Amino acid sequence: MADDNRRPLASLADRRSFLGTVGAAGTFALAGCAGFGGGDEDPFDDYGPQGAALEPSAVSWDDLGDLEGELTVYSGRTRDQIDPLFDTIEQRYDDFTIDSDFDDNSTQLNKINEETADTRPDLFYTQSSGALASLKQDDLVRTLPEDVIDAVDDNYSDPDGEWTGASGRVRAIQYNTNLWEGGADALPNNIFEYAEDERFQGIISTRPNSGTFRSFIVAMIEMEGEQATREWVRGMVDDQNAELYSSGSQQAEEVNAGNQTVGLGNQYYAGRILENDPDAPIDVAFTENDPGCLFNVSGVGILADADKPNLAAEFTRHVLAAEGQEFFVETNGEYPVLDGVDYVGDLPTLSEINPPEFDLNALANVEQAVDLLREEGMTV
Repeated sequence: MADDNRRPLASLADRRSFLGTVGAAGTFALAGCAGFGGGDEDPFDDYGPQGAALEPSAVSWDDLGDLEGELTVYSGRTRDQIDPLFDTIEQRYDDFTIDSDFDDNSTQLNKINEETADTRPDLFYTQSSGALASLKQDDLVRTLPEDVIDAVDDNYSDPDGEWTGASGRVRAIQYNTNLWEGGADALPNNIFEYAEDERFQGIISTRPNSGTFRSFIVAMIEMEGEQATREWVRGMVDDQNAELYSSGSQQAEEVNAGNQTVGLGNQYYAGRILENDPDAPIDVAFTENDPGCLFNVSGVGILADADKPNLAAEFTRHVLAAEGQEFFVETNGEYPVLDGVDYVGDLPTLSEINPPEFDLNALANVEQAVDLLREEGMTV
């Protein structure tokens, strides 16, 4: 087992304050950029950038077009994960507002499928790429502008250009450094051992209601088969008596407080705690080349019948521009999806973590995971 793959998450305390930086930048004027006009119309028909085109090297908000009007966004991400970015963008543009609706991915997908073209949102902001792949499968999203498609690596987006990742995360093993003896080296590098090893009985937790956990289950089905996945879930519930949380932040806080020893979750929850307290007794390790270290993205798709597709496209450029990407890295502890934005701090790289190669469009069958988890009793 390579040491790099078990590398603990280092302190993130030296990160710059994103909101302070962007708040100051919000006073800068945008020169030479066309606005989106008032009223309910989306006046542009070229679907192209109204300022600079998005680039892999990352452009600044100063170079993009003004945002003007009201954009309807359904979000599968929780408010604490994405509202600070929404608020900062709204504060920058006096005539721009986001009409946001927050709920879990499954609920949002059901609403979008049940609603008509008159009531659907302009843009869906998801917690997991599986939800975007599901919308693509149902022909409910439209092809993104070429500059957006070209700026984001195919590993982080739909190869057909119908949705794009906005930030990345990796499934990880969170652990309390005071309670778990031996540190990362004593943790298995195979996700299946966490459902079988007696050392984890009564001290392990997970969050089955999250979109990324359900995507992890879909990936396990795709990679290992349904029966092996059922046995893993059954082992976690029946043999390990895993604690089930409905909040990723709460789960990580419980591990940090010593109320849980080990937690299966996204790496950024531990990252947030360490950013605020570098000496906190929480760290992460990773399994190797299996669903337990699945790389997934939170991302966006523009609805096929959006009232304001061009406004939605320019908003997407803002999310993917330098300031948007820095928010995910510095405030959320996530990975950027543009080459031009670097990690801040000492997060392990994806090559060090060694996640499996996986087509994120294969995560579309979220209901398969929901049904399996319900049948095996892993619900909250």
